[in-house]
Amino acid sequence: MKWLFLLSLLVLGAVGGLLAVTVAYRWTTSMQADVKVVPGELPLAPPSGTVPRAGGELVVAREVYETRRSPVAPTAESVARGQKLFAIYCTPCHGVGGKGDGTVTPRFIPPPDLTSAPVQGKSDGHISYYIGYGGALMPAYGEALTVAERWDVVNYVRTLAQK
Repeated sequence: MKWLFLLSLLVLGAVGGLLAVTVAYRWTTSMQADVKVVPGELPLAPPSGTVPRAGGELVVAREVYETRRSPVAPTAESVARGQKLFAIYCTPCHGVGGKGDGTVTPRFIPPPDLTSAPVQGKSDGHISYYIGYGGALMPAYGEALTVAERWDVVNYVRTLAQK
């Protein structure tokens, strides 16, 4: 009987100690000390060579884009889709003809003429990068345009010099 009493005291002491540790842990930890995931930031860098599960492309350095050619053929459908998207996103600054004479241009530093030789001489990847990630003064449209839509806009920009 004595052993049963001592055993029950030992079990109660262990449970009480565990409860005290649990309560103490709850009150001594804080969400302020936890690791935070900031919106727009990746919690961990993806391994090299991986592709996002949702498709698309990884955020890479601009130098990777410099030699890239458009994977979307400049068909009439692609150019037409690019023209519609250009009218929505690009004409306020670049104007309908891409000459840099958009309606908001008087309020800002004028954007480049997209029909000029320096712009047309850039690679498809360079133009796509600036559409998706922005530049010195140009905002990024990577969240508004899918990767395929950016290439459609690039195909349309290529036709502006021919008009």
